[in-house]
Amino acid sequence: MGSPVLEISDADRARLNQLATDASIPVGQRARIILALASPQASLAGIAREHGVSVPTVRRWLRRFREAGPDGLADAPRPGAPRLLDSGIRAQIVALRATGLGTRQIAERTGISQSSVSRIIRDSAPDKPRPAASAPTPTDALCVELFESMADEHPWGRFLEQLRIATSSDYCTMLLFLEGKDKPSLILAEGSLRDGQDDYLRRYYSEELLLGIPDGTVRSLSDVISQEELHDTTFYAEYLAPYGVGYVLGADIGTIRGVSANLRLSRSESGEDFGPAERATLEKMIPFLRAALNLFVKRIDTEVEREVLSATVSGMSVGSIMVDPQGRIMEANSPAQAILEQHDGLFVSGNRIAVHDAKTNKLLHELIAQNAEASINAEAEGRVRAILVDRPSGRESVSMLVRPATRQQHPLSIRPMALIHLVDPAQPRGQVIEALMQLFGLTRTEARIAASIANGQSIEDVARTSATTRNTVRSQMQSIFSKMGIRRQSELIRAVLISVGLLSI
Repeated sequence: MGSPVLEISDADRARLNQLATDASIPVGQRARIILALASPQASLAGIAREHGVSVPTVRRWLRRFREAGPDGLADAPRPGAPRLLDSGIRAQIVALRATGLGTRQIAERTGISQSSVSRIIRDSAPDKPRPAASAPTPTDALCVELFESMADEHPWGRFLEQLRIATSSDYCTMLLFLEGKDKPSLILAEGSLRDGQDDYLRRYYSEELLLGIPDGTVRSLSDVISQEELHDTTFYAEYLAPYGVGYVLGADIGTIRGVSANLRLSRSESGEDFGPAERATLEKMIPFLRAALNLFVKRIDTEVEREVLSATVSGMSVGSIMVDPQGRIMEANSPAQAILEQHDGLFVSGNRIAVHDAKTNKLLHELIAQNAEASINAEAEGRVRAILVDRPSGRESVSMLVRPATRQQHPLSIRPMALIHLVDPAQPRGQVIEALMQLFGLTRTEARIAASIANGQSIEDVARTSATTRNTVRSQMQSIFSKMGIRRQSELIRAVLISVGLLSI
């Protein structure tokens, strides 16, 4: 058997064993490192690997132990004393902060270090509610906040604030990453650390000291680096110190549907490190955080899909309105809103869609109620029907189609909804016009006329709405026929309807 790297007296060994039993303090890890160095065949590299530290760190604590015994494993006090600032300067800093300036800008104006500015601002702010670390908010209460916040306009925010309070943290931050990316795509935060988000994204994200935490585990800065070593890092000097942060607790939630999340809790250096209670709270929340991340990503995907589909329909100038069984408007895209705002045949009354003609209005609401019920009830028979809505102005009628919001009953459908599509013949589909110009070399005026004819308007209708003569429209029609290689109006309608112009959206 080989000789140990270090010989330890019985008295020192007894004290080291006592220190090593406390896993929540950095000295405990250092004591375990020293005890390991006293084992036969111990190697610096093997001990560093076993304890998750670097070889230089093992050498540092070996040297400190040889110099001062177990007392040498404690953090050395930081040199120097904080600069004393008079009340006038403090008042000036607080006043500048009230104008909306960031800590860096205030530091530049006053000549005071950014870390001192942050400390003064923090000290002047009202005390944040901070329950004792030994009695954090119960996990079930945090879970309620977590999942309820998924329905908020800004998801996560309410939960992050409650988690900050429950763990006695100064800041609570969620970092979201796209799969394969090292740089966060989105940062959600509670606390004034938001001031540093731009700096973090620009540079410091690659220097974070808790990178690579195994999914589902909780780690603190003190687990991977001593306070003394932390103060020697660029990340601390340039990013953490300006905000007065000295302690960080983190967990990497994992990757869900191509999106991963890292949660970070931070405390002021003037306070205490995170202890077992905060670690336990975060560990218990990890499964729920994964479930919430899944919901969040699905919500984002659904909203993007809905926006794409809405833009597609809007690009065709087809109005779409989602209504409940009473005809109350739940959602309406921009073409539908434009038609309703004309108050010509169709309008909104008490947030319900209505038609000027009483008979047509009665039919419309019968169709809405019937189709809404069919959207959730497999036994109810839907009644898909098209209606022409006459306009008091004498303009051409608006075409309307009423149908169930879902074409077949979805197993999770619980809210009856009907869908109304509207087409205004006077509003040719903008992107179709662009496509006709590209496909057939039509001018914009010619493409507009072709789309209007294909939409059912006559030459007289086009002349009236364009404020021109019938002869002018006929002359333009001849040019359209020549460019499209057709001879009759029926061929024009067919060419427009089957061309990829209708698929260009």
